[in-house]
Amino acid sequence: MNEALSFLIQSFFGDISDPYLAAIDKAYFDMQTHTIVGAKNSIFEMRRMETEYLYDRLKNIGNEDKYDDWHRKTSCGMKEINTSIKLTYGQIQKWINMSVKYLYTLKKLGIDTVDDYFIEYKKDFHAPLDSYVLNAIGEKVSWSKIKDYDDYKEISHKISFEDEYRNWPIYAKDARRNRYGLEKKSDKGSYKRYIQDNYSDKGKEYCGVIRWQTKGSMT
Repeated sequence: MNEALSFLIQSFFGDISDPYLAAIDKAYFDMQTHTIVGAKNSIFEMRRMETEYLYDRLKNIGNEDKYDDWHRKTSCGMKEINTSIKLTYGQIQKWINMSVKYLYTLKKLGIDTVDDYFIEYKKDFHAPLDSYVLNAIGEKVSWSKIKDYDDYKEISHKISFEDEYRNWPIYAKDARRNRYGLEKKSDKGSYKRYIQDNYSDKGKEYCGVIRWQTKGSMT
């Protein structure tokens, strides 16, 4: 692996001496933001217990005949872990599916310590459901509030892992633009948002320069 690629991987995942743990940790933050409420100690304990379980399941993913069976059993196992913070199946699918997606990516990038399973069985994997994907397939539900595994499966059948992997950047760009008029929600207080909000040609693509035609006079 060349130095530039190694740098990018390290910058995105942090320590990847154990790529399984790195994938789970990154996927947790994809799932956790704005969807988990509770005391910090309770959230930490939930994360620790769920991580240990998911780690073991991912390390032994090839020991079951069908990926769908593995996914259902893993989801139900995470749901049944006895913690004060209870995850929905919507949250669980995001955590599992993003972990698998990251392990697939790391294997494609040449991380040999990821099992070959994550390349060989990619057609069986489930697409992570988030607001961008649900918007793209015309579903109006909130992914984090899906409470029933069969409801999740019914939605997940509408998009393949490969299609989601290929098209997610397009889904994200379209959804952000439709919802906010900008690329990212986090731009709310940024210079980019200031330009977008205060200049009359805000419908145009932002290109990093000040637009001189203002809504009002400049002093």
